[in-house]
Amino acid sequence: MSEIMNIAVFEYEYTFKLALWLLLLIPALGFWLVYSDRKGMRFVNLSNTKAFNKSYFSGLQIIRYTNWLLLLAGLTFVILALARPYLPKDIEDYKKKNIEGIDIVIAMDVSSSMLARDFKPDRLESAKKVGIEFIEERPSDRIGLVVYEGEAFTQVPLTNDHELLIDLFEDIETGMVTPGTAIGTGLAVSVNRLIESDAKSKVVILLTDGMNNSGDIDPMDAARVAKQYGVCVYTIGVGTKGMAEVPISSFFGEVIYDKRPVEIDEELLTKIANTTGGKYFRATDEERLRAIYDEIDLLEKSKVKVLEYRMNPPEHYYGLLFWGLVLILLNRTLNYTLLKSVV
Repeated sequence: MSEIMNIAVFEYEYTFKLALWLLLLIPALGFWLVYSDRKGMRFVNLSNTKAFNKSYFSGLQIIRYTNWLLLLAGLTFVILALARPYLPKDIEDYKKKNIEGIDIVIAMDVSSSMLARDFKPDRLESAKKVGIEFIEERPSDRIGLVVYEGEAFTQVPLTNDHELLIDLFEDIETGMVTPGTAIGTGLAVSVNRLIESDAKSKVVILLTDGMNNSGDIDPMDAARVAKQYGVCVYTIGVGTKGMAEVPISSFFGEVIYDKRPVEIDEELLTKIANTTGGKYFRATDEERLRAIYDEIDLLEKSKVKVLEYRMNPPEHYYGLLFWGLVLILLNRTLNYTLLKSVV
């Protein structure tokens, strides 16, 4: 975002300076008008100059010279309008409002246990719903999505195209990769998406409802890598405390729901968050999950002074363009009325 801002300011100032060079055409046009007028004069030989002892400008001459000034002034105003003039304060405000956003990767556990019914209709659908609400509240940030079970992959890389992100967010479901819960792998893939980022703040929101039981990467090793690259990890444990209806396969291969204890490795999730400067949260229902996302939203917004950005400073060319066109129109009107000539 910062790079985009700098380019935009440079292009704006470059256009302003380039347009001002056109002002050099005004004196050149003035000389051309005088030269053309003198070149077009007709001379008559007289025996004496008594009739011209009192030299003066005729009213018609005054109007003609005034008409030239109207044209030159009108063109000057139009050129200044093309330069899109700005006030120094406008650019200062412009630079303040165009700051770096925050790069965020949401790492979503999509293991089969996310279909547990302690959330309505289940944990996964609730997590998707609240995650999309979070995305919609942060229009200036690049956000990506990583999904993991026994393995992990990037569903959406960091992007400002939040419509595409939301569409693909809605498409995630269980069974996208091999079964299991590989927290370390999910975190490592998420951090890898942020390594090349130069954003002011780099964040992973890691959401899981279980214990790390798959993958070749130790979660704490992934956390230490995150810390090394300045990535802050917020961890969220999803699931009620006690028992929950969890989907399991019956003897006949059918999916049935059975009451099972909710097991979340809160100690591990707390260590990951503390190592990276983040925070661990426990979401026991959808409202609590929404409150957690709201808290993360506030925590990250507090790291920058302003999140609002504006790609165009206020315009001040309207008046200049208006008067420029009025003067040129007046010049043309005089040319075809009082100053109309027959050659």
